[in-house]
Amino acid sequence: MKIAGNYSFAASREEVWAALNDPEVLARTIPGCQRLEQVGENEYESTLKIGLQAVRGVYSGRVKIDNLRPPESYEIHVDGKGSNGFLKGSGSILLREENGQTILDYGGEAHIGGTIASVGQRLLDGAAKTLISQSLKALAAQIEARRTEAPTPELAAATTPEPAETPTPEPAAATTPEPAAATTPEPAETPAFRRTIQVPAGEGLSEVDVALGVIEDFLKERPWVPWVIIAFLLGYLLGQRR
Repeated sequence: MKIAGNYSFAASREEVWAALNDPEVLARTIPGCQRLEQVGENEYESTLKIGLQAVRGVYSGRVKIDNLRPPESYEIHVDGKGSNGFLKGSGSILLREENGQTILDYGGEAHIGGTIASVGQRLLDGAAKTLISQSLKALAAQIEARRTEAPTPELAAATTPEPAETPTPEPAAATTPEPAAATTPEPAETPAFRRTIQVPAGEGLSEVDVALGVIEDFLKERPWVPWVIIAFLLGYLLGQRR
């Protein structure tokens, strides 16, 4: 299955890049994300619960990002599985600026196996496009929220440096130098990348959010639909009165 498309953000390329590389943001914009754990440099494990009928199920997998070229592009590799199949794929993300906006171009190819592979190609393509579209919309909302956030008064007070006090010199006391104690150098610490991101209830992209987003997109593309429904209801009610 091949996937390609683009999305426009009303933000600078640096803002979009920073959001794409923030695990806290990603955990809130991945559809159905139940767990996102950083297990290495630019490497994550996640558990997703997808509610779309074509790909309904719980999936776990690993995502690795490499060939980073800030703030322009990177490559992504995915290896996941669920009760109804598995998926392996790779793709790329490219950011470019155009007319004061940032355009995100994405493309990739995935190999699917198991029960999910028996689903029709059109249904799989539709489900993939829906999930990607809703995820990018959530990312745009997160970027806007980051832009409007202001530091709290407590944080501002905590970070305001206090004037340094001038030390009062004390008379020097006669001291007998002690022999230097033998010190054993401590081994260097290994960088710990493991980190689990917890998404507070109501802040992630849930199944309900995805469903509402799909309806919203459908109505934007077909603004005449509500009027057809209203006309049908009026006709039905008038017919009942007769």
